[in-house]
Amino acid sequence: MGEAVRSELKEWIKALVIALLLAGVLRTVLVQPYRVEGASMELSLHDSERLFVNRLGYRLHPPRRGDVVVVDLPDEDITIIKRIIGLPGETIEIRDGSVFIEGELLHEPYLTQATLDVYGPVRIPEEHYFVMGDNRQNSRDSRSLSIGFVPQDQIKGQAVLVYWPFRVVRLIK
Repeated sequence: MGEAVRSELKEWIKALVIALLLAGVLRTVLVQPYRVEGASMELSLHDSERLFVNRLGYRLHPPRRGDVVVVDLPDEDITIIKRIIGLPGETIEIRDGSVFIEGELLHEPYLTQATLDVYGPVRIPEEHYFVMGDNRQNSRDSRSLSIGFVPQDQIKGQAVLVYWPFRVVRLIK
């Protein structure tokens, strides 16, 4: 093998290693792929859709009401996707088919059906969030004792873009 070929091969290997390292850093720090499992977020998200999760955003600002987030549940060794409904320190109540925050009706344009449960009023602890699926009749979320209030450090990021299947690529609102 000639010197020119050997030099070219070294450059290709170096470029490949740098690309792999950069991809690893981007995945760890900026975005991470996630696969939706189940129907708890329908009609907003559907089973088996694949999306990107922004992992950097919550290092710059806290989660906001309405964000669709990926949450680690270490006790169950699973990850779930839900919408942030209640923020730290707020009082949440579910009655009359609706969610109330601090006694005020929460406007939820992403819902297609009423929230049938009765819950609260309960104050959300500091550094914790109340999350719910958009498909309220088919969602295990903060209303469940097994999940409850979600500590901020278990929120892994905000779901931002559905990328698969390709025919339904869209931003997540």
